[in-house]
Formats: sequence, structure tokens, C-alpha cells
Amino acid sequence: MKIKKVYNNNIVLVEDEKQLEMILLGVGIAFKKKAGEEVNPELAEKRFVIDSPSRTNQFVELMNEIPPNHLELSHRIIEDAQKRLNVQFSDMIYIGLTDHINYALHRYKQNLTLKNQLLWEIKRFYPREFEAAKAALKIIGYYENIYLPEDEAGYIALHFVNASQDGEEMETTILVTQTVQDVVKLIQDYFSIVLDETGLDYERLVTHIRYFAHRLLAKEIPDGNGDVLFDQVRGIYPQSFGCVLKINEYFQEYFHTEITREEQTYLMLHIGRAVARGKRK
Repeated sequence: MKIKKVYNNNIVLVEDEKQLEMILLGVGIAFKKKAGEEVNPELAEKRFVIDSPSRTNQFVELMNEIPPNHLELSHRIIEDAQKRLNVQFSDMIYIGLTDHINYALHRYKQNLTLKNQLLWEIKRFYPREFEAAKAALKIIGYYENIYLPEDEAGYIALHFVNASQDGEEMETTILVTQTVQDVVKLIQDYFSIVLDETGLDYERLVTHIRYFAHRLLAKEIPDGNGDVLFDQVRGIYPQSFGCVLKINEYFQEYFHTEITREEQTYLMLHIGRAVARGKRK
């Protein structure tokens, strides 16, 4: 592979015989190398394939703006998180997460703290990603001698969530998180209870709401309303049905859509089970 640009001894932009560009990351991969020379791709610990000119521009622009060691720092964090979460992130996390970490460190040095308004929700709905993000703060502290606040763990956790979901837009991840929070609060207010967040039924409810919100935003909600179990479930969980009507009003107001009968049936079942384990306020 031919070198197009050397960022440091460990990071290099190359081009293969098909003129496909990629970033190679590896210890000493570009040592004493310069543009135009060949590099051994087998030395790379990580390859970032640049699949479009816009991606190339994003990556090159990022590398021109940040210290190269921040990409290496992100690589360590990502490798650690993938092991902890047993997932394989989308490569696009390297752009978003590296940019965020670089900016977070810059803000810290300027004594500018950014409050994470979704921190509580992130802890509740993405506990595993949040724990991995707290480990990321320790990695940052070790290499940069800067110990970022817990709010930053929340932001990093969202990058993990985002990269686990086929690299969806961060705005979608944030919107889904907020939607889940709104619906859970609506349920608790309707029944005047506090749901048991440690229970399996609560986890099933939250997971269902999250996936429903994803399908809604992706416009994958079916048109049919003829669910055969609807009347039967409504009879078993009449109060849950009343709550579902309130949830339906919420989606009408904020998403301009109605929940199908099939979806209402699932929600009634999940709400009924979760509420049974809740505690009265």
C-alpha cells in the first residue's frame, strides 16, 4: 500500500492498488516513512476503510485538527468497550468518539463543564454502556492525567449505543432515549407508582419501548390494526389499556402518529406485568 500522508509513527493514510483509501493504525507502522513510500498493511492493528470522499474529508479534517494520540486513545477505549460489551462497533465511532474526547479534554482545560441533561436516563436505560464509559474515563485519566466528570461518561455511553446500532445518527439515539424516559414517566404518573427498575418485567418494558421508538423513527410501523388478541388483553388489563391511550396521545402530539392495535396489545402486556411489581408513590 502506498502512503498518502503520515500523521505520526503510528497513524498513516494509505491507498491500495484499487485507489481505495484507508487509515492504518499500528505501533511504528509509519516509522521513518514518508508520502509516496510503501507500507506493510500487516503491521496495522486497525484499518479504517474510507468508503466515500466525504468520509475521507471528515477523517482527514479530524486528523488535521486533533493531536494524533487522541485517535490512539480512542482506539484503546473502543477496544476495551467492545470486550466489555461483547459487541463490534461501527467504524464510524472512531470519528465521533475521537472528536468528542478531543473536545471534552479541551473544555476541561478551559474549565468549561457541560452538564449532561440525559445522564439519569442513560444510567437507567444503558447501564452496561455506562459502566464501559466509566472505564473509558479511567483510560483517559491514565494516559492524559485528566479525570473527566461522570457527565462525560454519559456522552461516551451514547457513542457506544450509537455505534452498536449500525451507526445510526446520534440525534436518533438521543431522541429514542428521551422518548423512553417520557413514556416510563407517563406510566408511573398514570398509576401513581414507582416501577421496580431491577425487575425483568421492567427491563422487558423498556426494551420494547426503545425498539418501538426505533421502528417509529425508521417508519417501520405496520399499517394493520386487526390484532386478534387486542380485546382479550384489554379485558385482562383494563387499567393498562387506559394508560396506553395516554401513551397514544403522546405519540400523536410529538410524532403525529397513532399506535396500532397490535402495538397496543404488546404495551398492555408489558405495562401490566411491570406495574404489578411497582411500588405506590
